[in-house]
Amino acid sequence: MSGFKGFLSHRLGWDLYLKPFLYKKLPSDLGWSATLGSLCALVFVVEVVTGMLLAMYYNPSPDLAYESIQFIMNDVSMGNILRGIHHWGASAMVILVFTHLMTVFFSGSYKTPRELTWTIGVFLFLFTLGLGFTGYLLPWDQKAYWATVVSSNIPRDIPLIGDYITRIMLGGDRISGLTLTRFYSLHMLVLPSLLAIFVLIHIYLIRIHGLAEHPVSAVAAEKPQQGEPAGEIAFYPEHLFKCTILFTIVFGVILALAFFAHVPLEDKVGTIDDAYLPRPDWYYMWLFQILTFFSGSSEVIGSLVIPLGGVCLLFLMPWLSKNNLRGLADRPLATAMGTVSIIGIVYLTLMGFAGARPYGQIVPVPDRTLTPSETVGLAVFVARDCAYCHNIHGKGGRTVGPDLTNMPAKKRTDRELIAFIRDPQSVSRWSIMPKYDLTHSQAQGIADFILALDFSTWDMKIIHRDQILSNQSAGPDTVSLNHSRRHAKME
Repeated sequence: MSGFKGFLSHRLGWDLYLKPFLYKKLPSDLGWSATLGSLCALVFVVEVVTGMLLAMYYNPSPDLAYESIQFIMNDVSMGNILRGIHHWGASAMVILVFTHLMTVFFSGSYKTPRELTWTIGVFLFLFTLGLGFTGYLLPWDQKAYWATVVSSNIPRDIPLIGDYITRIMLGGDRISGLTLTRFYSLHMLVLPSLLAIFVLIHIYLIRIHGLAEHPVSAVAAEKPQQGEPAGEIAFYPEHLFKCTILFTIVFGVILALAFFAHVPLEDKVGTIDDAYLPRPDWYYMWLFQILTFFSGSSEVIGSLVIPLGGVCLLFLMPWLSKNNLRGLADRPLATAMGTVSIIGIVYLTLMGFAGARPYGQIVPVPDRTLTPSETVGLAVFVARDCAYCHNIHGKGGRTVGPDLTNMPAKKRTDRELIAFIRDPQSVSRWSIMPKYDLTHSQAQGIADFILALDFSTWDMKIIHRDQILSNQSAGPDTVSLNHSRRHAKME
């Protein structure tokens, strides 16, 4: 047996290569955050394994992609659990990679001599986001399709080459079967290969330069102890034991979500739903929300300038400061920028989820008989989907545009409202509201309807969208408002 061990040891290079790697000495003051890198690698392995198993049943064609996902979830033994692990594991990987990146940033561990280690880490973060982007098209459901439509149009804002980049992404002018197979190959072959290669480079650089020690702050007057040897631990078993504990917890959470949480699958691409609101996965929600703040010529700010500026700043961080002090107090500008960025991303993500709630299903109206013109305006409000941007007394719509309640109190007239609706930019060049080509009766009707929303004079009642549409089909001037589902007394 000893001869066989010696044979393997010699052939595998155990004593010369593997043993020093496994028993490498590390600083003893490393906290649990130092395990994040290993944790990211382990979750990536989980994603690779589950992805390969799912690929055995998945068919990357527009005709069968959606059906193959349903087959996996309903007919393959433990298929729904397998897809659940892959789905929730992807979210866990995004969280872990981002947390690892931010931990390194706030600890200042990107500074000399670890500039290249940081740069490779930024690439790994981008590859992780790329895997998420290419992966959520594969189910070929409504969310996958429309989120990809929105995302793939972002590069069009790049001067000269924008349309060309979009055509390369989609395999043509629009999303088609070529787009699906292209995203499948990127998700299954290209990006995992790149990520695996960069992980190996990342690990190699870490082995050369080591993990960063506890940051020393000159501002806090912290000084390293002179003449006192730093403690050491081995990668195996001490550090690897910590990694194993955290991975067990993380994988347990992923497994629990796979068993008990619903893995989303919306209607198949092509299903008609007028009220459907495109939304990406949660880790792109902040970027999607930024796009709502810009329109027209300023759209390039939200789609390119802000995200690309942030990425460039990440790459340049090691070279923006020449001192090697890594304490938070020694880097107030970097600390403030990082904190503000995290708060901004979280806030924008929450705004995106708030805006993704169902809208336009109800319309608050005054509890009285509407005039014929106001009735026409109500029909226009619903037909033109004005609730996509506007609430009425905080109900029924979204908050992109102003609330339409009590315009008379704001000294608005019907002529002002008509002029604004027909050409918003002629009234306010900063408005993001589109122009509406309405007939005279429609424009007058919507203005009269908005002016009727005076709940300081009238009580409020709720009319459901389906009721308005059904009455409109019988005749736009015969909408009955005598049956309300809910009545609210105004204070």
